[in-house]
Amino acid sequence: MEGSAQDHITEAFRLFDRDGDGMIPASEVGTVVRALGYIITEAELNSAMKKAGVSGRSGVNLATFRKIIEPLETSNYSKQLNEAFATIDREGSGVVRVAELRHLLTTLGDKLTDEEFDILLQEMDLDKGGEIRRTDFIHFMTSR
Repeated sequence: MEGSAQDHITEAFRLFDRDGDGMIPASEVGTVVRALGYIITEAELNSAMKKAGVSGRSGVNLATFRKIIEPLETSNYSKQLNEAFATIDREGSGVVRVAELRHLLTTLGDKLTDEEFDILLQEMDLDKGGEIRRTDFIHFMTSR
């Protein structure tokens, strides 16, 4: 997990730790998770909390909260990458031209510079036709 992401998580946690005791009520975990921008159903939240060892009425400390957030970061990132890829893969073929991906990644959201995109291309496994497969792109971006 990146330092800035950790700081963001800590900041949100502390905002909801109203009495400063290092704990937030389990009933507020979903609110904090959603305040961080994660889209999660109640069932997914309950499952994540159970895996982190949180019972319904207990308090949650920052370390436990991070255990709840960690799996969400990966799944949300993959979902965002899939959605971004789909915006340029209009035919749903599962592949995009390098030029289309360059435009997407250098003009929208957290923009890459042309130099950063060129480095990305050097590291990715492109097919001979100058196209990038969705599965390869998602795997490459989530394995870094």
